[in-house]
Amino acid sequence: MTIVIREAGLADLEEVLQLRMRLFDKLVDFNNGKGVDEDLLQSTRAYFSDALQNGACKTWVAEADGHLVACGSLAIFIRPPYPGNVAGKDAYLLNMYTMAEYRKQGLARKILQQAMRYAREQGFATIWLHATEDGQALYASEGFEPSAKYMEWEVGAGV
Repeated sequence: MTIVIREAGLADLEEVLQLRMRLFDKLVDFNNGKGVDEDLLQSTRAYFSDALQNGACKTWVAEADGHLVACGSLAIFIRPPYPGNVAGKDAYLLNMYTMAEYRKQGLARKILQQAMRYAREQGFATIWLHATEDGQALYASEGFEPSAKYMEWEVGAGV
């Protein structure tokens, strides 16, 4: 079986969405065990449909036998330039998921390396991510380091 790593296009949208929903299912008690949350699915479809076309997000996939078996995405952030980032370009790595039967074959690493290559070629200053416990070793082996530089506030949490 040949597995091809490539950039995703709009024709891949539905399979990318299914992989993303599987990721959520693995990470959390997704929708209280009720399956796919249709509102989330529709919002995600709208986001990726727009972002894949306008360049706000780049996604790479692993394809085996005509089906997508792994994916990873960079959400691209353009902000005012600052010292150390004169282009003002950063990216958030998300959507890293490999179907269980295709794990331990280096697919996530290959997708990550494609994303890193793209970021380097496009002059991005930083890629940041939230790593699962399973993914920490992969990211560390590719040069990612923990950072305590950021704080976050959940808007819905109130003050």
